[in-house]
Amino acid sequence: MPRGLATFLTGRRTKWLVLVAWVVLAAALTPLGGKLADVTDDRTEAALPKNAESTEVIKTLERKFPGGQSSIGLIVYRRPGGLNSGDRAKIEADARQATRKLPLAGPPILPSSPESGGEQISTDGQLAYTAIAVPNDPKKLPDWGKQLRGITGKGGSGLKVWVTGDVGFNADFEKVFGSFDTKLLLVTVLLVLVLLLAIYRAPLIAVLPLFVVGVAYTVARAFVYLLAKSGETVSSNTTTILVVLMFGVGTDYCLLLGSRYREELRRTEDKHEAMARALRRAGPAILASGLTVALTMLVLLLAEVGTIRSLGPASAIGVTCAFLAGLTLLPALLAIVGRGGFWPRRGRVEFDPEAIAHEQPGVWRRIGDRVLQRPAAALGVTVLLFVLGGFGLLAYKENYSTTGIFKSTPESVAGFKAMEKSFAPGALAPADVLVESDRGRVSPAAVAAARRRLAIAPGVAGASRAFQSSHDGHVARFSLVFADDPFTSAAFNRVPVLRDRIKDLGPGVHGRLGGGSATQYDFNQANRRDVRVVVPIALLLMAIILGVLLRAVVAPLVLIASVIASFFGTLGLSVLIFRYLIGEPGVDGSLPIFAFIFLVALGIDYTIFLMSRVREEARRFGTREGMLRALGATGPVITSAGIILAGTFSVLMTLPVWFIFNIGFLVALGILLDTFVVRTIMVPAAVELLGDRVWWPSTAKGGGALREAAVAHEAAHERERAPAG
Repeated sequence: MPRGLATFLTGRRTKWLVLVAWVVLAAALTPLGGKLADVTDDRTEAALPKNAESTEVIKTLERKFPGGQSSIGLIVYRRPGGLNSGDRAKIEADARQATRKLPLAGPPILPSSPESGGEQISTDGQLAYTAIAVPNDPKKLPDWGKQLRGITGKGGSGLKVWVTGDVGFNADFEKVFGSFDTKLLLVTVLLVLVLLLAIYRAPLIAVLPLFVVGVAYTVARAFVYLLAKSGETVSSNTTTILVVLMFGVGTDYCLLLGSRYREELRRTEDKHEAMARALRRAGPAILASGLTVALTMLVLLLAEVGTIRSLGPASAIGVTCAFLAGLTLLPALLAIVGRGGFWPRRGRVEFDPEAIAHEQPGVWRRIGDRVLQRPAAALGVTVLLFVLGGFGLLAYKENYSTTGIFKSTPESVAGFKAMEKSFAPGALAPADVLVESDRGRVSPAAVAAARRRLAIAPGVAGASRAFQSSHDGHVARFSLVFADDPFTSAAFNRVPVLRDRIKDLGPGVHGRLGGGSATQYDFNQANRRDVRVVVPIALLLMAIILGVLLRAVVAPLVLIASVIASFFGTLGLSVLIFRYLIGEPGVDGSLPIFAFIFLVALGIDYTIFLMSRVREEARRFGTREGMLRALGATGPVITSAGIILAGTFSVLMTLPVWFIFNIGFLVALGILLDTFVVRTIMVPAAVELLGDRVWWPSTAKGGGALREAAVAHEAAHERERAPAG
């Protein structure tokens, strides 16, 4: 960081200007951030790839059909021994109340109505269900689900009633996520505060990072709101992850700078000069780390899946605000509190340069000594660890079953399980079939032909007899029900086969399949494409940033290889735990790309912190001694940062939703492995084996470049320490 800027940020008077500027900015932007929840978009259309057939179906439904795309609600009734006349009267009364109180997209289809064809009553007469359709409005679906449950009640006197389908599941998700952002923020702040107090054992210094990240989070929320208003999709999942991400990485940046400030206070009597020196030395690593994470997140803009693409710019905004606050607001605050901020451990930061020279090597230096004594063995053991973990990917299996979303069994899942025993499970999420004519009104014969072709396909339970026509009559719509759970691999694999069957229905007539299994199939295809595109570009970008920071080619390749090994090992080990220890039948197909972005982008932080310090020390003492000194200096702060970041992501494990739990567990495990294995053993061992060659091309001319740089650096360092005037 330029000397002039560092001096301004930590100056005797200007530090107050920096503090006031951030406080005023946060206060001015708070109202915008408060409206973020109003502009989040969780529509299926926003999350789907724009060119997917399911997206085209949704757009056609919205443009040409009354009420647009609809969401299904299922009211399930069951009485052991058989439904009686009173139960049938209740079914009809519930349907009438739902018609009056909810904005239905059409009349309810009762078990006894002609449209149901008797297919909504079980063969033993013990279970029946009513199907309703409401507009597909994600913001209102949870409330409509609650209203519908208020109408139906839970049953009684032997009768059980459940509300399931899209409406029921949205109501249950709202119960989980409704006020979760606020709870998540409070739990995260409390966890980080406890960890910071344990690390610093100084209340004021522990609170400062929380204040800095809190201000940055307030500013980031406002900019994410403006991003959403500009037309970019921002989902509620993105805003949830933003809390954890910002408090995790933001606290890391604060820890790194705070640790360097503590070092400089021992060497430098004036607190302002100590802060300026700390900022000049730690600033480049923080900047490189922040840019690496932010730019890696922006690579997600290349993704086709909306839920992944929307995470990119919002996360980049959050990380940018975090590292800018860490490089400007935190130095000003630390310069304000000075040594007094470390009370009651002020003695550890008193000016005493002579004491530094006589300090005993710390635990991390001693660990480094052990690793560098047998680097080949140390590197071999760590590589073997990650290879063995990677074999866990052989157990990788995707699962989207409706009954496997929640860790518990809410009403929507209980209702679905009850239906599974008596009906085709596909009734929970029927697919939408559109038959479209390019030459005028679509004929009933074309609709019948499409229905026949689909009904005889393996795995199809049936197609609805009734169909709905568009405003202009050019498009007809009917429902298709699968015989099995519509969110399993078997159902997804069936989608392209069914699409081929109705692709050509005669001259100028074609069919399209969307909704239900077809929607998830398109998600999966886009997920696989995104992995192939996003992963290599993100790795290339990180390698370039590391090359610029370290002014080397070999070192970035070593670091990238280490985080890739860590990623595969962590993912494989996590899959084994999810499948065989926890008992999950499989994982969501988007988990690998989420895991890659978080593990690789965040895991590279610690190697940046370490290697930037290694290069600094190597200029004066050579690569081997530089590594040992860097391990000793950065070991405590990187370990603390890793524990805090892992802790913040582990908060996600408190949610009763398996996908969010899996992300929290996987990232927390990966960060701990990066902290204690990659940074402590793997990278030092690899650097020791390569020696000065790790800095190539800096050492291309006989290794003299580093030695010459060391002399120049030492001279500059002595000039800095000389008294002014």
